Amino acid sequence: MKNAIVIVLSLLFLCCLNGFNSIAQSADDQKIRALIQKAEDAWNTHDYSYSGKYDIYAEEAVLVNPAGMYWKNRSQIIKGIQGFAPIIFQYESTKYNIKNIRFLAPAVALVIVHSRDRVEKDIILPNGERGPGAGDTTEAMYTYTLIKIDENWKVSSLHITKVDANAAPSNPFRNN
Repeated sequence: MKNAIVIVLSLLFLCCLNGFNSIAQSADDQKIRALIQKAEDAWNTHDYSYSGKYDIYAEEAVLVNPAGMYWKNRSQIIKGIQGFAPIIFQYESTKYNIKNIRFLAPAVALVIVHSRDRVEKDIILPNGERGPGAGDTTEAMYTYTLIKIDENWKVSSLHITKVDANAAPSNPFRNN
């Protein structure tokens, strides 16, 4: 009888613990969604300082952009983005769609985001060549690793892969 009581109490404890974890993950899920929305809003308002209400990057964050450039901390990320802003980014708008949020640990999350980017104005590249034109669209997949610092989620790493328009239609998982 004593063993049965211990087993029942242990099971109740585990159920409560799982319930608390579920509640915590739900609150963290909302905070993560808000962080991804901040990233989208910063891009669309062309606020590439990523400070104030758009403060999303951890100090030690890393970013690999679609061209394979590797920026090794918050400062390099902001400097890199700001460097390209007057050439191309300021003429783009984006729409993010979170595909998946997976908690790797209580303070670590992997987030997959699909972006659909639209060029709002014809772009002339620094070498004088015509770049993307108004109305052109591209897609990309973003792989975020987020970390929780003092109850706030920050980007620890971000890898961006452009979607190959020719390959995408044959992807059997395209709508997942």
